[in-house]
Amino acid sequence: MDSNVRINNSDVSKYLSPPSGILTWPTKHAISSLTHPKMYEYFHASSDSFLFLPLIRASHLVIRNTKEIRENVMLPWVQCALTRDCICPIGAQSFGCRFNKKPQYRYSGCHSYDTSALNIVLGRYFNYDDSRYIIAERESYFTKMQSDEINDEYLTIARQNNSTEANPRNFMLLET
Repeated sequence: MDSNVRINNSDVSKYLSPPSGILTWPTKHAISSLTHPKMYEYFHASSDSFLFLPLIRASHLVIRNTKEIRENVMLPWVQCALTRDCICPIGAQSFGCRFNKKPQYRYSGCHSYDTSALNIVLGRYFNYDDSRYIIAERESYFTKMQSDEINDEYLTIARQNNSTEANPRNFMLLET
């Protein structure tokens, strides 16, 4: 999870071991609307295969540490991130999105970099069956915090740590 995201529901235990090895949450956009056409070429994939697959949030993932997931999802995702022509194809940008284009699944002019790469990897690995890795429920288990809330949370934790460290009862006396 991103550092500004918090889990707001204690009933997430049923999601901690997804059968497919990975569990994601969708956005309202299609993968094709936020993925530069050249990225598909890197993965030897057709953009048409992603027209109706929802873009998932790379900031909200549950990943099981299995050999299959490491080799088929994490490895190609990281390899793309380390390859300039993949992660940042010539002409890619993250601003100037044109979501008023019809149909909505057409490329908006904005590229989602690591999120786009993960979406292509997942689509290919799960044979374009998003039901195998996207949560079906629409309930939100996450809250995005604003920077002032994060600062307040940090200060509270820092104060607790300082008071704990300063409390003499927390130190053990060792005999020398």
